[in-house]
Amino acid sequence: MTDDKRNDRQLCYLKASKVEGPAGDLGGLAVQTQSDKTLGKLDGVLIDPAQRRLLYYVVETPGLFRSRRYLLSADVPVRVEPEQQRLRVDALNPDAALSDEFDLRTVRPFSSEDVVDAMFSRDLEDSSAANAPAA
Repeated sequence: MTDDKRNDRQLCYLKASKVEGPAGDLGGLAVQTQSDKTLGKLDGVLIDPAQRRLLYYVVETPGLFRSRRYLLSADVPVRVEPEQQRLRVDALNPDAALSDEFDLRTVRPFSSEDVVDAMFSRDLEDSSAANAPAA
């Protein structure tokens, strides 16, 4: 899938089981609509390490011969419901919020170098300096 808003070269994939939240890791969560329709399971996330931003959830759906992956924008409201082991999509039309099929090979895995980049990103320093009040 090609999306004009997305620059796959900057994005990194991080497996859901490596993403920690207040309720634990996100590995294995079912992705469901408000009406309990299952869209798939949370496979991982796409992040922009330099901006320290989560941009997409990667949703995996089972298929007859192979599973498929789709992207759900992080701009779509979601809730983690740890007791039910699900990520609830709070959108009026969550099916429309999913992208066309996504190929994981178009992005690179998140690495320890990305951690360092995120910690010492000049993009954030430059943008905060530009937004700082004049002395």
